[in-house]
Formats: sequence, C-alpha cells, structure tokens
Amino acid sequence: MLLLLVWFCVLLVHSSVLSCRIGTQKECDAAPFAPGHDLVGEGFDIVTLERKRLHVIDVTTYLSPSKTCKLCTNPLQKHALQKLPSSVVDWSYWKKNMVSYLTPYKLNVLSVFHQVGLKVQMFVFAGLDAGATRSNAYKFVSQRSKEDRYTFSIHSVACSHYGLILSNTPPLTLKFKKRLDLLPSHYNNSTKNEFRKLINTYGTHYFRMVNIGGRLRRLISSRSCLASLNGLNAKEVTKTVGLGKVKISSVQKSCIGVLKNLDSATNFSSGLHQNFTEVSGGNGWLGEFSIFQNDSIDYMNWLKSLKEQPDVVSHSLRPLYELVPNELQKAAVKAAIEQYLKDNAVKKSPKEPHCEGKTPNVASNCCPQHASWGTLSVTIVRGRDLFGDELSLTDGWVDAKVKNKEIMEPDEHTIYMAPLFVHSYAKMYYGSIQLQSLNWHVVYFLFGHFVEYLTTRKWHKIRIIFHSDWLLDLQILT
Repeated sequence: MLLLLVWFCVLLVHSSVLSCRIGTQKECDAAPFAPGHDLVGEGFDIVTLERKRLHVIDVTTYLSPSKTCKLCTNPLQKHALQKLPSSVVDWSYWKKNMVSYLTPYKLNVLSVFHQVGLKVQMFVFAGLDAGATRSNAYKFVSQRSKEDRYTFSIHSVACSHYGLILSNTPPLTLKFKKRLDLLPSHYNNSTKNEFRKLINTYGTHYFRMVNIGGRLRRLISSRSCLASLNGLNAKEVTKTVGLGKVKISSVQKSCIGVLKNLDSATNFSSGLHQNFTEVSGGNGWLGEFSIFQNDSIDYMNWLKSLKEQPDVVSHSLRPLYELVPNELQKAAVKAAIEQYLKDNAVKKSPKEPHCEGKTPNVASNCCPQHASWGTLSVTIVRGRDLFGDELSLTDGWVDAKVKNKEIMEPDEHTIYMAPLFVHSYAKMYYGSIQLQSLNWHVVYFLFGHFVEYLTTRKWHKIRIIFHSDWLLDLQILT
C-alpha cells in the first residue's frame, strides 16, 4: 500500500456547532483558549501570499464588560472546556474532514480582488497578473518556465478540524490603532512610503474567517517536451504523479518510469517532474513520502497532531482598509493597496506555442519528436592558394562522415562562402564527425583532417584552419 491511500479518501462530515455557555470570570481565567483562536484577525499580503504574523484584530481579550466570556466544550480534546476571544462570534468543529484534489495551476486571484472591491481592472485588462507575484510558488513557476517548457498542477490534501469567524465589527489591536493614528490623511508621492510601511508590516488584508487543521500542497512541474519524448503528454505525467491507492503491479508500464521520475529518452538527470511542497499545521512531517514502500508513520503522526496544533487550511479575506475608522485615511489606504498591487503586477504567461509542422522533427506543440537529433551544417568560408593541381585551379571539397558513415558526396564545384551541406536531423547520439579537406584530380591531396565527438544537449561551433589557408566553419546542433 502507498501513503497516498489516505490522501484520496474523501470524508466529509458537516460541521457541528460546539456546546457553549457563558462563563464567570473565574472560569474564564482558568480555561485555556480554543485551538487556533489566534489564527483569525492576522494580517495577510496577497502579493507574497505571506501571513504577517501580526494581528490587526484583538484576539486576546476574552472578558466582556460584564466580566464574562464564552466557554465551549471541545469534543476533539476530550470535551475540554475552552474559551473564545470576544471578537470571535462562531467556532465549529469537524470530526472528519479530509479533502484531496488535483487541479491545473494558474496564478489567478482576480476573484479575491472582485470580492473585496479593489480597483485592479485597470491593469488586469492590460494583460497583467497582480496577485501572488512575489510568492514562493510563483518564484518556483517562474524559474522553471525560464528553464524549459512546463505544465503545472497542484495536488492538495487538506484536513480541517475547526472553523472560526470574526464579528462584523471586530475590535482592533492597540498597536494597529496607534499605527493608523500616525498615517497621513491623503495618499500621494510624498506620503507613499508611510503607507508602504503599513503594508509591509500588516499586509493588504486580514483573515475574517478561517478553517484550521492541516494541509499539504504540492506544486508539480512536468516537463512538456521531455514527457513527449518519453511517449507521454504532460497531463498523463501529472495524473500519474497524483495516483491514489495503487499497487505498482497494477500501474501501466508507461507510468512506472514517471513514478520513478526517470527519463528514458535522454537520461536527463533532473527527471520528468519537480515539485514545490508546503506543509501547514501539525509537526513531525515535511511532506516527503515514498511511492514504493510504506513509510506513512510520520504522516499518521502528523495527522494526529493537527487537533492540538492546527494551522490555516482555507480562509476568507477582507481588505485592510475596511478597518480604518477615518474616511479620508480609509480612502488613502485603499489607494495605497491598489498601487502596491499595480507595482507588483507582471505580464501574464503567453499562450501555449503552436508550430505549423514545417520544421523537421518538431511537433505541433513545438516540441522535438525525437531525442538526440539535430542539424549538422558545414560552411566553407574561404579557400585559396591550394596546391595539388598543376594544370588548372585546384578543386577542393570536404569529405564528411558521422560514425564512419558517409553523409556527403564529394563535390568538386564547391562554392565558397555558402553552406557546403546541411544534414538535417540525423541521430548523432554518441557519434563522431570526421571532416577531411581534399583535392582530387589524379591523386588525393589531404589538406587537413579532424574528428569532433558529438554529445547530446550541446551546440558545437568550430573554426578549423587547414593548410594553405583553407578555413572551415563547422556548426553542429545535437
């Protein structure tokens, strides 16, 4: 059995409202806070997808003006009596809530922007992505995209145990209040730095609602062209990597190499796919697992730890500017956030390329159809003062062989400064090319000779000067 056995088990049980009552000050002081009580009201940056670890909402005050609080029993912790912050109006739990899904990856947070009313259409319509452009996931995608053609997908496994919701008018923390008091009333070039400091400290939004527990999120990058050379498309690679309860004996032969991340076509050392993994909540597990052996102990221990050490699994955000009581400052903070998004916007990724099929060895998706094939081009640059023919001008040509196989017929009417020959898409893997510059009339005169060993993934460009100023340009693409 594989570790993924648990992951693809979808168990959904409706949330249950906890049994709560009003407690006296003595009871409230003695009771611990409910798990995850401080995960709401925290600042969040939608550009970096970073939790700021600083609260804009007060989640430490639990006593009301009448010196009472809300106490709830927690069935997931032996019905322990736990208190809630005054700013939390709802706290619920799930006995079992495990969800797994595999989706294409696209950086698209426009729905978030529309929900919170930020005016980002001016640069969204300009073909720009504004959100998450400084996140670790975005950096991973950008780096892979610079290296090769990739297809991206997200495999996410989430286990929720609790849910918390803030009131519509939650109290602000004292530090955040003081920071707002120091803000200018208007946003312009001279005050931009003050507002940017606020954003750098508290983010652009805050958590109003959170579901907490644990989550594994794996961003999978699959090499599109390398998958094609191995007889698969990128979607098949992604689907194979996301297999659930399987035994290796039942997996198709074409998928075994994918599961082992082996590239049989070119022996590329980095394999067919790479991943970026994030684990939230719990402890004792870094998100690593084995496909070929049962090493689920760390994973199971991680699951058990989520009830007492939960983290944010899903959330609902509200913009920071809504918390500003002063109307002039509110408009200024909103303008500052919009400018911050615009400053960090990047051009959207171009559409998938399409090739018309006119180029040999190139498929319609612009990927090579065969590995280790290339174009061999040899150009004579010049040849003069060649000896060997006493009756007329010396005739010269190049005799070329790849792996001892003749790939060019001698031509005594060679035109200088023009391609001598182009041998397109010959398989040159582990081969060598031999070039001889010859004169032929009655006898052969060897002007020069060399051997170049061909390797994969290499562009060979060589200039060879033979005797009597015979110059060759050799360009080999393998």
